[in-house]
Amino acid sequence: MKTTHIKLIVLFLGLHLMIANAQNITTMGVGNYGAVHSLYLNPSLSGYSAYKWQVNLAGLWVNVNNNYLTFKLPYSAYRTINNNIPLAYQTESGNAMFDRLWLTERLNGRTKQVSVASDVYGPSASVQIKSWRLGLVTSAHAGARVANMPENFAHALNKDLDSSQGAFSLFRTLAQGGANTISEFAVVGNSRIAAGINVAKVIQLDWKRQLILGVTLKKNWGLPGFYLHNSGLTLTTISTDSVVFQPAKMQLVTYGDQIGKGMGVDLGATYVFNKRDTKRNGHYLKNQTQYFGKFGVAIMDIGKITYQNAVFNEVVVTQPVGINVNSAFRNTIAGSTNYQAMADSFFNKFGTHRTYKGSYAVGLPTRLVLTADFQIKKHLFVAGVLTQSLRKKLSNNARYQSALMLAPRLEYRFLEFSMPVLLQYDYRALRVGSSVRIGPLYFGTNSLMSFAYTKSVRDADFFIGVAFGNLPDFSFKKVWKKRKELLLRNRMGCANSF
Repeated sequence: MKTTHIKLIVLFLGLHLMIANAQNITTMGVGNYGAVHSLYLNPSLSGYSAYKWQVNLAGLWVNVNNNYLTFKLPYSAYRTINNNIPLAYQTESGNAMFDRLWLTERLNGRTKQVSVASDVYGPSASVQIKSWRLGLVTSAHAGARVANMPENFAHALNKDLDSSQGAFSLFRTLAQGGANTISEFAVVGNSRIAAGINVAKVIQLDWKRQLILGVTLKKNWGLPGFYLHNSGLTLTTISTDSVVFQPAKMQLVTYGDQIGKGMGVDLGATYVFNKRDTKRNGHYLKNQTQYFGKFGVAIMDIGKITYQNAVFNEVVVTQPVGINVNSAFRNTIAGSTNYQAMADSFFNKFGTHRTYKGSYAVGLPTRLVLTADFQIKKHLFVAGVLTQSLRKKLSNNARYQSALMLAPRLEYRFLEFSMPVLLQYDYRALRVGSSVRIGPLYFGTNSLMSFAYTKSVRDADFFIGVAFGNLPDFSFKKVWKKRKELLLRNRMGCANSF
């Protein structure tokens, strides 16, 4: 029993520390020079690309966000780069110090959400063969989230369950009625590696319109993870020294001692629209050089990973339990602040604990993705992307947060710049981002203010990578062909002169 509660406390505090110390490359995938990047957005988007082939060497995306704690530094975080930290905020060894007082709470009565995620984009490739597009994609993913944690409980954890710090100030007192509810919440962590094959078919239609159908089939290997779920707990203070606990259930599942296995599939379609020939005036031909609009729909990561030998720990209070805090139960730990001992003592005396092993399925982060990309001028585009998660926040499944993005984009062969506006983190936060592509290098963020103003940070987001491909005027083969044609014309001109 004691081991179970050690795990629970470690999970809570581990995630709590990640908050204290601390959607992806969508803007790159919707463009016309991101055939490989588009595979993470819609498996059919790769069918319309300026590249005949493209290779992604490596890429990385990291994100930390929450709606509870704000990290407020008394100096700019950039001063740590050259160790120019004010003396007042240095340790004796000259390193940057950390003060818990720099963490400020946002108390607004809402449940608290936390997410820490990272994607690694491994070696991947996409190549055009006539009307087909074939691709290979590899990636690794890891993430942890706290979903719907009650504000009173989050505040108590932040104050180390110490009443002298006001840890329980958000709980109702006896004078206020005494009824307190710790509503249903979950703490989830999972990780996986994936490798897949992409196939897209381009169907040519009238007036230079195209219908592109795509599918990516992926093999997934599951790495360690956990799932902590609290079904809800209600406790009522009925006197100054007596509390009644209502029936409750808590489950902790840990898995990954054996690598999980599973399959996943992405399905998508893209429609490239141009006006009829009779509708294309001079203005249209000058500006809409590629298309009027490019529209896509996809369902990503359909599937699951199954683990064997997962460990289940369940704690159940099956009926209302009344406790006098001055009774023998309290006296066993009188004068102690060991809350783990209190929890162990309570559940051993009044609860039912069960541990067993079995198979366990974790769903992939299934989501619906809708895209629309309009060409305004030759090099100016405006894209919109809706990503709607099809996984519940309180489930044990992997999950990407829902988001809505609107992104104007300047696009050239070797240079691309976009400044998206996003309603992200399940539509609860408005952010402005930025992404840049210079030759093979791409980098950006979906939360620009976190980098512009580092003294107050609630979230952080960054991606970077290297990808390259062939372009008609950039390949050595094309250059050599032009030289041969020029040499042949010169020879023919010399022959005709005689």
